[in-house]
Amino acid sequence: MELEQVLSCLAKGARQAVEADATAVCLLDEDGHHLTIAAVCGAETERRPSEPVAVSDSPLDREALGGHPAIVTDSRSDPRAARAPGDFCSILCVGLVYDGAPIGTLHAYASDPRRFDEEDAAHLAALADLGAMTVTATRAVLALETLDASKGQFIRVATHELRSPITVAQSLVRGVVGGYVGEMTERQADVFGRISRRLDFLESLVNDLLDLAAGKSPELAEEEGPTLLNAAVGRAVLLFQPRAEEKGLGIRLQPCRDQLIVWGTEGGLDRIFTNLISNAVKYTPSGGSVTVTVRKTDGQAQVEVADTGIGIPEKALPHLFEEFYRAPNAKALDEVGTGLGLAIVKALVERYGGRIEVASEVGKGSLFTVTFPVVER
Repeated sequence: MELEQVLSCLAKGARQAVEADATAVCLLDEDGHHLTIAAVCGAETERRPSEPVAVSDSPLDREALGGHPAIVTDSRSDPRAARAPGDFCSILCVGLVYDGAPIGTLHAYASDPRRFDEEDAAHLAALADLGAMTVTATRAVLALETLDASKGQFIRVATHELRSPITVAQSLVRGVVGGYVGEMTERQADVFGRISRRLDFLESLVNDLLDLAAGKSPELAEEEGPTLLNAAVGRAVLLFQPRAEEKGLGIRLQPCRDQLIVWGTEGGLDRIFTNLISNAVKYTPSGGSVTVTVRKTDGQAQVEVADTGIGIPEKALPHLFEEFYRAPNAKALDEVGTGLGLAIVKALVERYGGRIEVASEVGKGSLFTVTFPVVER
């Protein structure tokens, strides 16, 4: 991924992670004494200064680069926020540091006072770690003629440094929520529930970013070849059967008698259909249904994922496959989502020579249709 795209994704992801009104990514120059805003997302960002700012003149950035997240509860009474843009009252600033070397800072802004707390700082710091690694890896890629080593190292580092600790944290928090360490008060249950949801979001974001990076880097992908489509669809339906039953949904697979072989990889096809079926289950209320149909038509393999869920607004349809985009009614639900799943699906489908189409109506459900050329034996 180009550096500009990486920084834009980081700004958008940070805004969503802490529900900020605006975010900004600042990068250090070569001498490490000045910061320049490299990417922004959200309201009022057009007021940002275009000239580099000396670190010595910015107490918030100095604090964050020193390894301590800086939280301003009310900029009107906090002298550290003298250079804050616009009319934002709440500010959260964390450092972008990779392998002990600072490369910049990540800022989140909110109009209301006391919007951010220590929990938000921890979540933004985790995302900043991923962002610092991604920026560092991307710079290395741009500087090298061959991309294999640097991108491969990025994937390995991100997997080791982020996936493992998030998984461990999830297990501990779920143990507490499940009552394995004793009963909790209502307030404690609410706090741990919020932490658990944020960890789910971080895990989804890390996994989706890694899938997105791998999908854009052919040298990191699995070797492609003739692959059985029926098996991939069947695995995805079985995976989400328990979740559908738990929600009170009917989930049904209408298989194809023919063995449909398409070009791709097992992992790639699994990602396509787990994403589509996961969304169908996630956004279909209790009592609804999800139907997955596999067929051969006009010499092509076709898979339809139909649901009776919340549907997609007409204005959202043109943006549905954009990175980090989520339809407004999907955002309104208390469901974990990064807005990367469908972008990954579209990239993989097109990579395997297929196409994806969607038809939807708010309140009545959605129909995603994936079509691949059949590989003849």
